[in-house]
Amino acid sequence: MSKENGGKKPKEKPNSRKLAFRQEAVDALKALSDDEVTFAKAMVVAKLDCKKCGLHNTTHNPKSTNCRDNPFCLGRLGWMSIDKLITKEQENKEEAKKDQKRRDLNDQPAGLINAGNFCYVNSFLQVWFNVPEFRQLIYDFRPSPDFNPPPAPRMDVERAMMILQDIFYTLQTTPFPDTDKTSLLVKVLRLNSEQQDSQEFGTKLFNALERCLPEHPNGSDTEKRMRNLFTGATADRIVCQCGQRSENETPAISIQLNIEGYTTLLDALDANFREEKLDDFTCSECNEKGNATKQADYIKLPPVLIIQLNRYKYTAKGRQKLKTPLAYPREIPAKAFQRVDQSNPPPAAMYDLFAVTIHEGSNADCGHYYDLIKSPYNSKWYRYNDETVEALAKPPGTEKPTSAKTDKSKKKDKEKWPVDQKACYGLFYRRRDAVQPLPLPTMPPEELTIDTKNQIEELFEGLTKKKIEKSEKRLYDLERRSNKLQTTFNKLETHVEKYQNPNDIAFLPTSLITDILNQEYEVAKGEKKKKKKEKTESEETKKTTTTEEEDIAAAIALSEADQREKASSSEPSTSAAADTADEIEEDEERSSNETPINQPSAADEMLEAEELMETDTTPTKEIDILAIAMEESALPTVETPELKKRTRQQNGDVKYVYTTRSPRKSASAPNTTTPSASPQKQPVSTRVAALLSSHEIPICGHGKMSIDPILFGDVKAVARAPAISMLREYDYRVKLVYDNGEKVYPPPQKDREIFIFTAADICMECVEEMRQEGQFNDQLEDDERMVRKILKEEKTRCTVKCPERRPEGHVYVAKFALNNFRKSALANRENKLAQSHPLKGTLHIDSVTTQKEDSEWPSVASLKRSRTKQRKSVSEVPEKLQKLDEEGMQEAAEQTPEEDDESSVPDVSPSDQQNPTRPVDTFDPEKAKTTESVEFNSELRCAHGSINFNQFRHSVSPDEWNRLKSYFDDCFEVKCTEQVCEECRQMEVDAQHGNENMRQMVRDMRKRINDTLKNIEARSEKKTQFDEDIKYGICSVFLDKLKKLTNRQALPPTICQECLLCQHQLPFKGFLNDDNHKESHVVGMTEEEWITFIDEIRKLEEAGADEHVVFTEPQVIHIENGQIRDMCERCYEQHIKFTEEQKYMFENENIYVKLVNPNDEEDVAKANGKSRRGRAKNMYAIKMSSSNKLLELKVQLYDKTHQLPNDQLLHRTVGGELFDVSNNQKTLFDLRIAPNNNDNPLILIAQQFSPSASTNEETGDRAPERGFVDTALAH
Repeated sequence: MSKENGGKKPKEKPNSRKLAFRQEAVDALKALSDDEVTFAKAMVVAKLDCKKCGLHNTTHNPKSTNCRDNPFCLGRLGWMSIDKLITKEQENKEEAKKDQKRRDLNDQPAGLINAGNFCYVNSFLQVWFNVPEFRQLIYDFRPSPDFNPPPAPRMDVERAMMILQDIFYTLQTTPFPDTDKTSLLVKVLRLNSEQQDSQEFGTKLFNALERCLPEHPNGSDTEKRMRNLFTGATADRIVCQCGQRSENETPAISIQLNIEGYTTLLDALDANFREEKLDDFTCSECNEKGNATKQADYIKLPPVLIIQLNRYKYTAKGRQKLKTPLAYPREIPAKAFQRVDQSNPPPAAMYDLFAVTIHEGSNADCGHYYDLIKSPYNSKWYRYNDETVEALAKPPGTEKPTSAKTDKSKKKDKEKWPVDQKACYGLFYRRRDAVQPLPLPTMPPEELTIDTKNQIEELFEGLTKKKIEKSEKRLYDLERRSNKLQTTFNKLETHVEKYQNPNDIAFLPTSLITDILNQEYEVAKGEKKKKKKEKTESEETKKTTTTEEEDIAAAIALSEADQREKASSSEPSTSAAADTADEIEEDEERSSNETPINQPSAADEMLEAEELMETDTTPTKEIDILAIAMEESALPTVETPELKKRTRQQNGDVKYVYTTRSPRKSASAPNTTTPSASPQKQPVSTRVAALLSSHEIPICGHGKMSIDPILFGDVKAVARAPAISMLREYDYRVKLVYDNGEKVYPPPQKDREIFIFTAADICMECVEEMRQEGQFNDQLEDDERMVRKILKEEKTRCTVKCPERRPEGHVYVAKFALNNFRKSALANRENKLAQSHPLKGTLHIDSVTTQKEDSEWPSVASLKRSRTKQRKSVSEVPEKLQKLDEEGMQEAAEQTPEEDDESSVPDVSPSDQQNPTRPVDTFDPEKAKTTESVEFNSELRCAHGSINFNQFRHSVSPDEWNRLKSYFDDCFEVKCTEQVCEECRQMEVDAQHGNENMRQMVRDMRKRINDTLKNIEARSEKKTQFDEDIKYGICSVFLDKLKKLTNRQALPPTICQECLLCQHQLPFKGFLNDDNHKESHVVGMTEEEWITFIDEIRKLEEAGADEHVVFTEPQVIHIENGQIRDMCERCYEQHIKFTEEQKYMFENENIYVKLVNPNDEEDVAKANGKSRRGRAKNMYAIKMSSSNKLLELKVQLYDKTHQLPNDQLLHRTVGGELFDVSNNQKTLFDLRIAPNNNDNPLILIAQQFSPSASTNEETGDRAPERGFVDTALAH
């Protein structure tokens, strides 16, 4: 909670809608006379005369929210969620039927399931699966018995190639829309779960295969074919004007293309391959400098050309993603890459786009990869997004190559760019060959694929039928439960044309009805929600023994868990449908526990299950809305319908038979055994009850039902008998909690009604008070206008502005009382009502969870009625509760029933059967909270009982005073002829004279010590240390306050010395130095100066203090031989350390860095020079904070110097400490870098880079990224 509001709850804004409904009722009541306020009129005001709501069931524009102004409306309280769930399940059923069809292998590609952060792996596989040459060389690989797998961490190349072959074969042949084979490749490559770069992964995998395939007996040919597929050759040429020419040829797997500042692919390629002038290059032939040019060019183009787009840059915020849109063509000429050397031209003059890798996300370090790929066989474009593969309506890219220089329709608005051009990360082009379309790859031999083929077919044949069966069964269960709930709510609904008398209407909290529907929805959804109802660990450890039923239940649960674990371990993982198969097996296991037709009835089993559930340690099985729960749950308001029973599955078809429940056999019948209820079986209503919350209905001050909750829409009017049945069904119980702290628990016997408010309980006293409230507010409004008029006439009524004599009989009223008149009147009325409302409280409708947490609840069985067990009748009446007489005395006649295992049936009188059970009126008037009365105009009473001198007063006429005091029982009446309190007047005069005298004494004291202050200020610190007369120390803060003392101040500063003393009450701060000039320190003074200050301050304190004040002497700090005596060394060292650290703690200050050329001796000499011009040259000022890391400083230096952060040579001084890469994650505070260091800046060494280095040069194997260090790709 924030400190700003002082720990108080923020004031809730009043609900304007609720206030409008209540004001409407008040307006209707205040227009009535006393005789017209009847119970029938109260029913009308409470809107209990409304008809059935029909706003939600219309086909044209139905209302989307509940009608709060109709207490009978139960629409839109949560029922729509259950309807949506049924609709969704119907769609799932239709979807399951569609899934039974095999995938069209020619028109619908299969996807790859992403089992973690492996979208980059799926992206690579899906692109290269659509390269027929690459797929064919994978199919052509054969395992060899002569191959010995290398030890870890090297990659097992044979296993990796066979997994790739299995993945490609599955993608080509599976009838499912997706497969989960990626996990096999992830495991063999030992990839971690971190997100990685898709292009980097492909480069590392190809490099690893090129290293490892030659070591396999059958791998050399595969490695050669793979290398020729995507590896080309580039040459870096340096040509001098003298004719000297040098050329460096290197292999090229891909083009690393910088796109910053370019909007088309051709422009970026032109910048990459253009000639570059080398100003610092010296020709070895002519020894001339600056006459050479450099150009990169392809000398051999591969069949598959990979272009990696550099979408990262360094900014002040670190490594950021570059969101530059790039227009790329669907076809591009080969001369765009091979520009100079045409000695080895490619077989085809054009390259066609066949794949685009998209990086989705604005962060450079994370995101999601997916691909847009053109099928090599039907020439259609598809979006491959992990397991989802969809056809594209429009191919990506542009039809022809474009350039920003020639394209007149250049896009300026980012929103006009397609998504694929704004987020493209990799482009793949295939050389246009003469043979179109490309032939299908030849499959591997059957002995290598037979296991995968059989596994897929077996899974597909059985799984699709099981999915349909599961969907149909779940839909049946949902519809059945929905019908039961619908019937219950239909019986709950009532209206003016339906009920006969007010006692037929009951009130339930709207939140309770919504809660029941929401939790029914959650249980129907099958979500496993845990309520905080488990016992603490200490209570669990106390239990050392278990009952026989608990031991059996625990054994059953353990056995089922083992069976599920074995079943899951034996499941195949060849397809995404494996997960669905697990669900089917669990569903079959649940279905096997269904109650057969010849089993006992659901009501009997429900009772036995509830008895077992009373033991908290009984293990229960998490089940959903399937047949077990459905057969055992029946709301009491629903008649038993015909049951739809499912028979054993035959050939994948689901058959149902219709039957009715058979009656349970008598327990006394011979040769019959009653099966014990399994503790795993729970009725749906019991599981819903465990999730429900408690709810409340306010009780008015007369112990009855106020109409306010009805007007506000907080309660709903329903039929009483179905409402009580529903509360019993969900194990709700009721208690009453009064505001005086007293709790009443109505008797919990099952055959007595649950206490609930009805329309007959509407409080007529509250209705009358509401009418009076309306009349009171009208009168208060008129009188408040009168008060505002009095305040406006301040010039003629105020005693200060108009001191003239007032007419006889006029009364003075405090201005403060007039300003708060309305507030005081309302507060006084509320106090009166509170005193007349002794029975105000709350009706709590407690859920099962709340009942367990409340130790005062009686420990009784569930409120659900048993429909089969016979109860013994008892002649004795159990506990009878009688209402008391008017004096408030209570008599309780108690009779103890017979001790029996079966519950007893009380003898209920006919009158008790007609009326609900009422709580006992046990209120003690003496326990009622007393409220303080509001006294009007009390501000004018002083401490002496007379008229206050300091308050502003307004005069009012006798009529005005009578109107004002009519709202209050106590008023302080002050006649205008009465005089103010003389004692208060004299105290005010004395206080004014005392302050003026104190100011004069302070001015005199300031003059006397002025010379002493000048002497102390003129004394240098060096003289203080060697002056033997310096014997005392005083706080510098005190001296600063004395210097700033003005003539208007009435009180001088005190000599506290606290800021110089540590927790041990010893001095721990020293004299003034360069490090502590901004904080308090010790100032030395002579004994005479010390005595002067002590005497002067003491005189002023004695003059301004009361006679009972006890003065304390200030702490004395002694100085001997220029040293502070009794210095606390430990605290002094800590203070020095803290002061030193404070230098390096700053916020948004300048850090100065000077760029120095080490080859220029003059530049190095000026780096440490004292001249301002020498220091300011090549100086950078960067705003930083001490909490910033060194890497952030280097990133900002990168923007200014274009030196990469990891390449910067940053020193503390010239030739001093080097801040290398190992310090990048340290903060500036950790490195002790001070701000505003323009006199001693950091030194950044200017570096010279060789112009012959190529930005896209790839020599040998690339160094592994950090995420691939521990994988098989790095070895």
